[in-house]
Amino acid sequence: MKTINIFTLLTIFLMSVGVSAQEPLSKDVRVVREFDPTVSDAMKINQMPDREDTLKINPRFSYRVVGQPLSGTPEVEPMSAAALARQHKRELYPSYVRGGLGNYETLFGDIFYNITRNEKFAFALSLGQESSWGNIELEDGASSDAPLHRTNGGLYLRHFFDDKTLELDMDFNRRAYEYYGYQTIDAADESIVFYDAGDGTIVRGGALIPERKQRQTAFDLHIGLLGQQSDVDDTRYHLGFNYGAFNNYTGVGENRFSLSGDLKLPLGAAGLHLDGGVSYNKVNAPKGENEMPALWTFEEREQIFLTLNPRMVIPGGKLSVEIGVNATGEFSGAEDFYLSPHVKGDLVIAEGIVSTFLGMTGEVRPGYYSEMMAENPFLSPDVLVKTAHSNIRGFAGVKGNFSSATSFTARLDYEFIENEHFYENLFFQESASVNYGMSNMFTVNYDDVTMLTLSGELLVRPVQQLDIILKGAYYGWEPDVLEHAWNKPEMEIGIRAGYQFNQELRVDAAFNLLGERKARDLNAIDGVKMLKSVADFNLGGNYQLNKRLHFFARIQNIFAAKYYQWSGYPMQGINFRVGAGYSF
Repeated sequence: MKTINIFTLLTIFLMSVGVSAQEPLSKDVRVVREFDPTVSDAMKINQMPDREDTLKINPRFSYRVVGQPLSGTPEVEPMSAAALARQHKRELYPSYVRGGLGNYETLFGDIFYNITRNEKFAFALSLGQESSWGNIELEDGASSDAPLHRTNGGLYLRHFFDDKTLELDMDFNRRAYEYYGYQTIDAADESIVFYDAGDGTIVRGGALIPERKQRQTAFDLHIGLLGQQSDVDDTRYHLGFNYGAFNNYTGVGENRFSLSGDLKLPLGAAGLHLDGGVSYNKVNAPKGENEMPALWTFEEREQIFLTLNPRMVIPGGKLSVEIGVNATGEFSGAEDFYLSPHVKGDLVIAEGIVSTFLGMTGEVRPGYYSEMMAENPFLSPDVLVKTAHSNIRGFAGVKGNFSSATSFTARLDYEFIENEHFYENLFFQESASVNYGMSNMFTVNYDDVTMLTLSGELLVRPVQQLDIILKGAYYGWEPDVLEHAWNKPEMEIGIRAGYQFNQELRVDAAFNLLGERKARDLNAIDGVKMLKSVADFNLGGNYQLNKRLHFFARIQNIFAAKYYQWSGYPMQGINFRVGAGYSF
C-alpha cells in the first residue's frame, strides 16, 4: 500500500472545500446521508441482459403528527369544537396490479396490496414476475440464448406506538439466467487442444465449461425497534435483527445473522452517537462430489464482524462538527482489526444559499458471497471475495441553490483502499501453445489502490411541470500493482428530464453516457481488451385514463448501442415495453 502522507491529505482537503458535494439535491439543501457517487438507478444502463421499465410502484408511507396550541383566556370557559371546512377524503385504493410485454419475448407483471388510513399499522404486500427469452448477438457474430427470469416478493409491516415503532420486513428474490457470454474454450471431444487447469493438470476443454444454467435465490428478514421520542433531550435508539439466506444453482449457500444498534445520547447542546453491531456469516460448499474438479475448488468460510463507531456531534447555527472513530474487528481464522478516523464539519456560508463541508472517514467492505454474486452474476461460484478496507477517505464539497428553481451539489473524494477486488475473465492456457482459452465466467484479482472521485448533481426546475436532473462522476483509479482497474469506468454522466403536460399525461427522456473500460485479455498483445464507451437514450410516457387505470410505454437504448456490462456479455439492443396498471 502506498504511504499515507497526512499533510498531503490536509492540503487536498483545504484546496477542495469549494469543489464537491454531498447529498442528492433538495430545495432546502439538507443532508440526510452521504452522497453515493454513482449515476442513480433510474439513469443507469441495466446490468442484466434486459432493460427494466423505469416505472416502479413502491409503497411509501408518511405519518406526521401536527399539533396546534389552544388559545384562550384565564377565565374558565366551556370548550367549543373548532369549525372545520368540509373536505372530501381523497379516494385511496388498497390494491394495484400491472402487466405488460416487450420485445426480446418479454412478459412482466406485479401486484401490490397495502392497508390505507390506519393510525396504528402500516402493512404492504408485493409480488412480481418478469421473464425474457430473447437471443443476443455476441462479439463473434453468433446468436446466443439469453433467458432471464426474475421473481420478487415482499412484506412490509409497521406497528406504531406512542413513542416507538416496531418494524418487520421480509423480502424474497430469485433470478434465473444462463452463462450466455462469449468464450473461446474448445469443448469438442475430437479437439487436440488441451488446457492447463491451473494446478498442472491437463484437461479437455469440456471439463472447463460449466452448465449454462445458473440461478440465485435470496430471503431476507428484518425485525427492528425504532424510538421516536419527540423531545430533543430524550435518548433515541434504533435496534435491529437481520437474517439472510442465499443459495445458487451450483449448490453454494450462505447464511448471515446480525444484530445492530444506533443510540443517540443528548449531552447538553451536544450529543453522543453510538452505532455498531455484530454479524455472523457462513458460506457452505456444495454437498456431494465436485463434478468439475478441474474448474472449481469449493471452500467454506465463517466470518464474524464486530463494529463500534462512536462519535461526538456538536451542532451549531453556522458550524456543525462530528468527531469519532470507526472500529471493526474481523474474525475468520485469522484476526484483523480496522480503525479509521471520523471527522466532519459542515459550515453554512449563506443561509439557504450555499454551504460547504469537509471531513475524513473510512469503512470496511466485507465481500459477502451473495452481494458479490449480485454485483457480477457471472462470477465463478467457487470464488470467495476478501474483505476490503477504505482506511482513509477524505472528502470536501459544496452544496446550495442558485435560485428557487436550481439546486446543486459537488463533491471531491480521495481515498486509500486496501484489498480492492477487480473482476477478470478466467483464462486457461492451451497445451504446447502460448494461447489461452477465455471463459465466460469471472474471477477476482486484488490490489491496494488510491482513488480520486469528482461527482456532482444539478437540478433545474424552470417551471412547475418540468424538472431536469444532471448527475455525473469521474473516477481516477491508481492501482499499486495491476496495470489497470479492470472493468471500472472512468466516468458516468446522466441527464433526465420529465414533463407533466396535464393530470393525465407525463413524458420523460434520459441520456446516459458510460466511459470506456479496460478488460484483461491474455491473448492481446498488450493484455488489454477495450470495452467502448456507451451512449444510451431512452423515452417513456404514462397516460392516466382515470383514477384507476393508466397506460405506460417506454423505448430504451434508442441508439442501439452495443453495450457490454462485463467482457463477453452484451446487453439487449433497442427494446420497448408497453403495459397497463389498475388500482382497485
